[in-house]
Amino acid sequence: MRFFFIRISFSLLFAIGLFPGFGQHTEVLDSLFFKLETAREDSSRVSILTGISHVYSSFDLPLSLQYAEEALKFAQNAKNRSLLAHAHMSVGNTCFMQGLLEMSAKHYHEALRIFEDLHNTGGIAQVKTNLGGLHLQLYKFEEAKVFLNEALQLFLAIAREKGDTIPPYPVVSIYNNLGIAFENLEDYNKAIEFYSRGISLAKRLPSQEKNLAMLHNNIGSTYMKRGQPTEALENMKEALRIRTELFDKTGEAASYRMIGIFYFSQDNYTKALENFKLGFDLANEVGSTPILSGITEKLFEIYHLTNQTDSALKYHLLFKEYADKLKNEETLRELTRLEIVSQYQEKEKIQAMEQRRRTLRHLLISSTLVLSVIILGLLYFLSQSRLRRVNLMNKNIQLASENAELEREGLTRELELKNKELTTSVIYQIRKNELISSIAEKLMANTQNFRKENQILINEIIKDLENTQRDNIWQEFESRFHQVHNQFYDRLNEINPELSPNERRLCAFLRLNMSTKEISAITGQSLRSIDVARTRLRKKINLTNSDQGLIEYLSGI
Repeated sequence: MRFFFIRISFSLLFAIGLFPGFGQHTEVLDSLFFKLETAREDSSRVSILTGISHVYSSFDLPLSLQYAEEALKFAQNAKNRSLLAHAHMSVGNTCFMQGLLEMSAKHYHEALRIFEDLHNTGGIAQVKTNLGGLHLQLYKFEEAKVFLNEALQLFLAIAREKGDTIPPYPVVSIYNNLGIAFENLEDYNKAIEFYSRGISLAKRLPSQEKNLAMLHNNIGSTYMKRGQPTEALENMKEALRIRTELFDKTGEAASYRMIGIFYFSQDNYTKALENFKLGFDLANEVGSTPILSGITEKLFEIYHLTNQTDSALKYHLLFKEYADKLKNEETLRELTRLEIVSQYQEKEKIQAMEQRRRTLRHLLISSTLVLSVIILGLLYFLSQSRLRRVNLMNKNIQLASENAELEREGLTRELELKNKELTTSVIYQIRKNELISSIAEKLMANTQNFRKENQILINEIIKDLENTQRDNIWQEFESRFHQVHNQFYDRLNEINPELSPNERRLCAFLRLNMSTKEISAITGQSLRSIDVARTRLRKKINLTNSDQGLIEYLSGI
């Protein structure tokens, strides 16, 4: 299968219009990257990134695809559908050149859909030209004919509308590709007809020499298949002449190979060898492995047929070497394609997930809006009845507030009353303790005045009084204090769970605003001991560096 001539239709999108005559890759890329840094509008960025992608397409296809996809992202952000369609075309072209035909077709069809929505005839013609070339690559020649014929009619109609007598240069590509389609369908008459139209048009358009040479080569091949050797050789030699004038050594090598094949088919091995060797030298100079592989294969066949075994072995080994090299290169390209396809599929999955999220979010927003409208409608119809209930509600609120205030006052009075009762009880206990202590002290002081047989009984009574003083008073106090301040100990535990029972008891006494003397009386501790205990307590509840009083702090718990 011969190389399909579709480069013109690809380059017309952005690169030809914006970057005529590329020159050296480095200089062009430096210029484009500088323009990209200074670009302010997304449309400019898309055009420049597409140009960068076009430059890289000649020597680094993965990078070319990377910049083409970046251009597509900017086009999507720009909200410019025409720009977006051209960006899809650029990605499609790059995918095509990497052999990613399925990805290429997807972007072409997306571009076609947008151009059709915009009624952009030129854009539609461009996409259909490329889709025709893509179907040629897929060996779907009938489908290719349909796309190419539709593109041809659109370009010719555009030329008529503009009043141009010469069709635009993409038509050269279409004529050539239609010739390829018909040639592969073995309709050689139609193939020669379209190749001839392409040659005629290419001669009238500027800068079409390379395309003209390819057309001559293609029509020469068709003449050879149709059994017209004279016409075949004339066109092949014309292609060689053009390529020689252009200093296109790769093209020259391809032409010499084609002419060699022609002479080989005519059993003219001398002429065939002459042309094959000229082509071999040129292909070796430019490093074209595909041409070298094709030529060495034919050289092996000639030397084998003429029983020149040494030369046959030499070129057979060379052919195997170049074939292996081509196979390795193809394997590497296939691995690259598989990697890119895998990355693309992963991106598609991510995009699909993002799209589902967006759809769900939009659905949620839509549902929320619908519900909001319904609610607003209901509120509108219920507004009158709500207004009537407002006054009644306000009155109820006012009454509830007054009741709550009365309840709060009642609770406050009740708490004050209970505090007074508790304080009275504590004071009573203090007085009781003082009385018991006084009685015990008097008994102790007069023990010696009693008879010896009564002194033991007196000591037992004193001990019983002391035990009663220590145990009963705290149990009763704690029970009654908990009834009044049921959450006090829980809050103390939150502040510091490591407080000892004596420290918790001291906090309770202070909560009742009892003085150090009163606490001493009820606990039997010295005033000094209680002052020390208060100081230690302040540290435990983090009041050491605070101006707040201990009683004030505990009253707020």
